[in-house]
Amino acid sequence: MTTAAATTAVIGCPNCGTRQELSPLAFGDTLYCVTCSTPLERRYGQSLVAALCCASATLLLLVPANVEIFLRTEALGVSRHSYLSSTAGAILEGGWPWLALAIFLFVVVFPIVRFALLTLVLGHIYLGRRSPWLGRAFRWANRLETWAMIDVFLLALAVTYVRIQDVISVHLGNGAIFLICAGVLSLLTRAVLDKAEVWEAIAPDNAPADPLDAVACLECDLLVEATEVDTPCPRCAAILRHRQVESIPITFALTVAALLLYIPANLYPIATLPIHYRPTSYTVLGGVIDLADANFYGLALLVFVASFVIPVLKLIGLGWCALSVLMRSRRQLVAKTQVYRIVEEIGRWSMVDPFVIGCLAPVLNYNALIHGGAGPAALPFTTVVILTIFSAKTFDPRLMWDAPRSRP
Repeated sequence: MTTAAATTAVIGCPNCGTRQELSPLAFGDTLYCVTCSTPLERRYGQSLVAALCCASATLLLLVPANVEIFLRTEALGVSRHSYLSSTAGAILEGGWPWLALAIFLFVVVFPIVRFALLTLVLGHIYLGRRSPWLGRAFRWANRLETWAMIDVFLLALAVTYVRIQDVISVHLGNGAIFLICAGVLSLLTRAVLDKAEVWEAIAPDNAPADPLDAVACLECDLLVEATEVDTPCPRCAAILRHRQVESIPITFALTVAALLLYIPANLYPIATLPIHYRPTSYTVLGGVIDLADANFYGLALLVFVASFVIPVLKLIGLGWCALSVLMRSRRQLVAKTQVYRIVEEIGRWSMVDPFVIGCLAPVLNYNALIHGGAGPAALPFTTVVILTIFSAKTFDPRLMWDAPRSRP
């Protein structure tokens, strides 16, 4: 890490609340929080122009990805094809409306909205325009980063292709090719986007007279005078809070609900697939075993991590962090903060199995022997994923660092 003499801004660490100066960084440098080691700022090839190009290209690719044929299958002289938007339609026809809604939002709606907002914000900044709605738009684009799951859907597409290619002929359509390109560009957008630079361009950081007594915006990290609590942030319009309201009760409620649903999500079949021309119901673990039996060990490992390791890690990790606040523990706060960061980052990848159902449902309805669709565990499993994501979002990790300080 390189430390420069000139100070450009003072921020509050989003994970522990420590106030600290942001110094100018050279290329390849990373600025870490002095208290919890959270990376606060990086300089690894981020560029506003590159982010604008990647975001706009992703948005353009999502159009043909949704209107072109996505998958095509052939069996017994008959063919079936699907579109990206029809993944939800087929599940809806199968009697799973809530599962269909989740897939439609995560795969179709949220990616388009996110990259449209990013393109508008970055385009306005590049052109030197400062519209009053830029902060709100960028805030919502960042919020949708977790829920726009193109990359997760691409892993599900690979799993689907492997599982059904031995039974019927399956081909990727132009829509799938466009979606693969959009998924790669979405990852590049995230890599080259410097959020701190965008927020600074929207409205510069102005440290208050007493940074230690200031309130940090939970969305854009702007430090504002403490007297502005419960009013909209001047940069992103989020309501300013010292800490998230009712963070611990909400986190516990969501985590316990997810834990209870995790049991039926693993005991009951999650989907039905034609294995050796016979409809076969399989559980989440059964799907991993099938991939391993077919010698796709790498893919089996990925699915095992996404479907088992990540949900368990989320439940244990969130429970550990929430209990730390209740017990006002001083122990391993840095480790708990790192666990929280991991849990928040990887939780979305557990949607692989529900997305596999979305991929195969529209193209497997041939006859009584060759058909596939959602099983009774599909909705509980999807709900577990959504609840744990919300649980991570509602938990305020700064409470872990506040609790020991307030200990009598």
